[in-house]
Amino acid sequence: MMKPINPNNALDNEHCLYVAGSGGGKTTAVKKFGRIKGTDQVVFWDPHQDYDTIQQRKVRRYKTFKAFFAALRAARATKRGFKIALTVPESRKNFLKFCEVVKGFGDGLHAKRLHVVIEELPQVTESVGKEVGAYGWLLTVGRKFGFIVHSVAQRVVEISKTAVSQSVYKWVGVQFSRNDAKRMSDETDVPLSDILNLNPLEYYFKSPNAGNFKKGRLTF
Repeated sequence: MMKPINPNNALDNEHCLYVAGSGGGKTTAVKKFGRIKGTDQVVFWDPHQDYDTIQQRKVRRYKTFKAFFAALRAARATKRGFKIALTVPESRKNFLKFCEVVKGFGDGLHAKRLHVVIEELPQVTESVGKEVGAYGWLLTVGRKFGFIVHSVAQRVVEISKTAVSQSVYKWVGVQFSRNDAKRMSDETDVPLSDILNLNPLEYYFKSPNAGNFKKGRLTF
């Protein structure tokens, strides 16, 4: 197994969490909001095949770890952008194996940071407490090895506190549970009533520092 190299503490934490109920636009936000550019290097945990293109770039899909590893190794050896997805049966074991494979390609001095998109995070979450394993490492240590993690979930109360706290950027769409809305209000400083009044495709985006949020609407 490959290991990450060249830790670089000068790199900022740019992890982002996307939370919205079904149909609320969270996957669309990953594709179109702009945190990911067409020229970026990106890998996807995509068991339900939600990503065919992103920023007008085709996503290459692999259905075995062997093929995914080979494609990622070749792509990461360049300075060019790429979009590579792994689609395998959805399980905690496979998810952590994906994270472990990706972890080996960390390089704090690489010309391109490596974006990691995690779709439907609650389905592979074991505990709402501290996240462990390679995913926890990507969130807490991965920043200095060039990783930017994009975690996507329908309900914030079903994911680990590590995923929430380490994602300093938060995209909040429509919430169908008051508990979820309350948690995101606490995490973003957006008033609870404003989150409860969101309509599908409307969102608040929270950036670092207290009170630093804005409202918007996704367009196609």
